Amino acid sequence: MTLAVRRARQQTARLLLVLLAAGLVVLGVGGTEALSVRLVGDGVHRVAERAEPTSRAANVTALRAEDPDAQDRAVRAAIAKAFAGAPVDVSRIAVSEISVGNPDAVQAINGKDVPGRGELADGAWPRRSGEAAVLAAAAEKRGWRIGDVIPLGADAAGGVVEVTVVGTWTAKDPADPAWAGDPAVASGDSDGAAGPVLITADDMARLWTTPTVTWIIQPTALAVDRLDGYRAGLARLAQLPAEVDADNRSNTAVGGALGDLLDREIRAVAVARGMMAAPTAIVVALGAIAIAVILTALAGARREELRLVRARGAAASGISAAAAGEAAATTGVGAALALCVLLPAGAPGVPTIVAGALTVLIAAGVAAFTAVRASAPTTAARSDAGRGIVLALLLPALIVAALAGFALWQLFAQGGVVSEDGAADPVASAAGAASLLALGLFVPVLAVLVAAIAERAARRGRGIMPVLPLRQIARRAGIAAVAILCLALAAGSATMAIGAGPLAEAVDRSAVRAALGQDVRASVGAQQAVPLTAAEAEALPTVTRAAEVLSRDADVGADTVAFVAVDPSAAAIPASARGVLTARTGADLPVAITAALAQRLGAVQGTRFAITLRPEGTRLQAEVAAILPTIAGIGSGPGILADRTTATTMAEGVPANELWLATSDPSSVAATIRARSNTPVRILTPAAVSVAPITGTSAILLATGSAAAALLGLLGFLSAVAADRSRRTEERIILRALGLSAVRQRSARFGEVAGIAVFGVLGGVAAGLAVVTVVLPMMWGSGS
Repeated sequence: MTLAVRRARQQTARLLLVLLAAGLVVLGVGGTEALSVRLVGDGVHRVAERAEPTSRAANVTALRAEDPDAQDRAVRAAIAKAFAGAPVDVSRIAVSEISVGNPDAVQAINGKDVPGRGELADGAWPRRSGEAAVLAAAAEKRGWRIGDVIPLGADAAGGVVEVTVVGTWTAKDPADPAWAGDPAVASGDSDGAAGPVLITADDMARLWTTPTVTWIIQPTALAVDRLDGYRAGLARLAQLPAEVDADNRSNTAVGGALGDLLDREIRAVAVARGMMAAPTAIVVALGAIAIAVILTALAGARREELRLVRARGAAASGISAAAAGEAAATTGVGAALALCVLLPAGAPGVPTIVAGALTVLIAAGVAAFTAVRASAPTTAARSDAGRGIVLALLLPALIVAALAGFALWQLFAQGGVVSEDGAADPVASAAGAASLLALGLFVPVLAVLVAAIAERAARRGRGIMPVLPLRQIARRAGIAAVAILCLALAAGSATMAIGAGPLAEAVDRSAVRAALGQDVRASVGAQQAVPLTAAEAEALPTVTRAAEVLSRDADVGADTVAFVAVDPSAAAIPASARGVLTARTGADLPVAITAALAQRLGAVQGTRFAITLRPEGTRLQAEVAAILPTIAGIGSGPGILADRTTATTMAEGVPANELWLATSDPSSVAATIRARSNTPVRILTPAAVSVAPITGTSAILLATGSAAAALLGLLGFLSAVAADRSRRTEERIILRALGLSAVRQRSARFGEVAGIAVFGVLGGVAAGLAVVTVVLPMMWGSGS
């Protein structure tokens, strides 16, 4: 033990560098992981908060049963059973629309949560039977005032249920999912029925009409680790009607679009986690290289001592075990200190623990190998006898390139890092890191070849200066290659981080356009009218363009695909397809289809096929006029695009049911549309469909990882340069004897190091740009 401590003290500086490298690896991986947990978790909350209201909740609807309390208890028990382990908030609201179709139509509601989600404009909330509070917008439309009596409708005995207005109110947030998409909450009008008129449960029970009861189910702990639990709860919720209403007497049904939100978030989280593989792998690789260089230099410094120990009879296994133990202890201490630094951010995850353990194992293995090699007697050899160095460098590069090729094949085959089961595919996730590693390994190979060619050219001139540094790079390529590789990987990682931010924004903009078509997309039921005409919408402040759009599901053979027919004002038809979609020459409707649908149908330009629009059942004969990679409002999935004028001419009685608007203020335009709608309307804005708060964290994680990679790359580079310098003592003496002054030797050395640094950085930047251009877009799922 005393001997080991004495030997360690003699190499304190190098061992401290090993400790530092190990600590940087764990800090880099652990810091990236901790930041990922926090940022992705915050992103999940932000995406949910900004989602379209129907996407933030599931609901159960039913006609009120004879025993409303028993019905409520049964439904709530079934919901609790379905979402066991995934906490939800359940609110209940009963709605009865009376005298619908007549001028005196009224929408009455009841729910104990209503006062908490509304604000009194005047008067009071109803406290007893016979009292009511009316939405202020409805009161204004009907001219109701406090003290007025409103006849609601007949009761079971044939009399009339009347209520006295005791207050007016407004909704705190008309888009709150707890209103179950009721348009009257914002506009005061639901298909001609004025309301909501809030009444007591007793008055609701007296009405002859049977109200519709809705239970709104909202997640209360939407976190990354609970997304799958909520998704499973939704799957179990589908069985609720059979459990509580087996004979379907109450027409119980499950609805809402919470599943869409969960699917988007699960996929976005998988993408963010998949992108984390790149910085993690680069940090570990650079850490391993830096530690290997330092430990190799350490063994070289102990060469005479190790050979003496070996000559005195020490076994190679003992020497390797001692070296491995020393390296493992040093890296272990570095990793442990780093973990202590990370503890305030939370318990380390699997990637951090694996990175730390891998670093310790690599260090132990390298130390054992280099110690045994240094202890062995060797014959004298020229330090520049590196004629086969290109092949030695090319072999690992080709192996990593093959692994990268397999990862890229998997990535492009499935169109992203997310597999069919919604999880991050580990092979596809490794594509970015593997590609950068492979390209980075080819940089020193190319550097050796370039230096060799440049040396041959420099020989024709006079003097040793241009030739000497080039010869050193070409023939002493082992240590130069390590230095170049360190800088190449660090520069490539930084380039990826710099390019990831703009790329993430571009990918998100493309996804938003695919979902919306423009800046705001308002949709109503297939046979309902849009809240505003295009002309009315264009008159709104900040709206620069508006178009009515026909959007339907369409049956094509056994498949159901998206179908949109747009006006030229929607700016959704590419210029290349605009002429062919409006040029109808026969009985067929000219359409553009996505490449995904073309592949499914085996279609080419000129292919004819039948379309059945739902729910009308209108059948159209279509001809493929163009094949597009994506269609605005549909995306890259199977879909069909047509000119609206041509489509409505052929499909009479199929009205437009969407409004696409270009605006600089989507949120205010959405509020205006909601306030003017008397039918349920689904309004999508960029904020409602974007998952950038989740996927955008990848750019931050890459930047964090690149910072650690830069430090490790610099450490590896400096260690390699220092190790190379320590080997050249005899060379400096010989060159001095040949007349090369110390100043000129330093100048040559500076040129050599500068050349290595410049080539490594430029090669790394080129490799990073290649990964950003080709690999990252596909990892985000936008490369097709």
